[in-house]
Amino acid sequence: MKTVGKALLYVLFLGLAVVFFGRFRDEYARTDAGPRRLERAEGMRDGDTANTAQTALTNSAVTVNGQPNSSPDTNALELANGGKAGPVAGQTQSSSGSSKGPLATSAKPNRSALYLAGFVGGMLGLALLLGWDVTQWVSRKTTHGLGVDLAPVENDLEYDAAEMEWTKGNHLDAIKLLRDFLKHNPSHLHAAIRIAEIYEKDLHNYLAAALELEEVLTKRLPREKWGWTAIHLANIYSGRMNQPDKALATLDRIVRDFPETSAAKKARQRLGIPDPEKNEPAQMAEENLPAESEPEPEPENPSMPKGFKPRKR
Repeated sequence: MKTVGKALLYVLFLGLAVVFFGRFRDEYARTDAGPRRLERAEGMRDGDTANTAQTALTNSAVTVNGQPNSSPDTNALELANGGKAGPVAGQTQSSSGSSKGPLATSAKPNRSALYLAGFVGGMLGLALLLGWDVTQWVSRKTTHGLGVDLAPVENDLEYDAAEMEWTKGNHLDAIKLLRDFLKHNPSHLHAAIRIAEIYEKDLHNYLAAALELEEVLTKRLPREKWGWTAIHLANIYSGRMNQPDKALATLDRIVRDFPETSAAKKARQRLGIPDPEKNEPAQMAEENLPAESEPEPEPENPSMPKGFKPRKR
């Protein structure tokens, strides 16, 4: 995955997580404030009723419609009990009806679960992307000197694009794309070997091919693969580049460092060195052993019959 694409995915997942978390917080605050508003409205309504009753009890002794109140206690009790007593009762009913107005409105659907799911999805995508990058970083650190992937690359768009340029005859463009692929996938040394092949067979730049193979040999390859890659390098030195000294030094290194490989056997043939026999150390050990001597017979006692020996004390 290219750097620009990964950066866009990071921004996308992070933006989704932030947006959905903000909406979830607002929705949760709205749904939580509903019951609290209901409780507050109930308390305010009960308080208004009590205040209205107290005021009516206080003013009932003064006047009703401009005339002295003949039965103040009766009117006050009727107001206190929620009865309909003149204009005061009407005001109480109107205030009660107005307090019920906001509560009668239809509640919005609760989407907090949907927003929470969006937030979790954004964070999950961010975590997966971060985990992938951490894995690639650890892979790049550990593959240097700890083993590589030498199999041909399959189903990779970047590598396939390089091969497509090679089929078109754009060899330098193919090499550039292979280098970009190798930069993002340093463990795929098959791409480095492919670059050396293009330099050698298509561009006939043998020095560049030798340099690429020398760089490959600095990695810790499997022993057989390292040996045969070194054989290939030695062939370039001894053939196209006419540098037999470097070719002999490379063959000597194969024999010295990887003597048990089939590439070392080929190198010994090129150098004229016989193959070591597997049982040679055992034969040499047997030859150096001293010959076993037979035990000397004990002298016979003439006073004893033949075949008898004196008793040991």
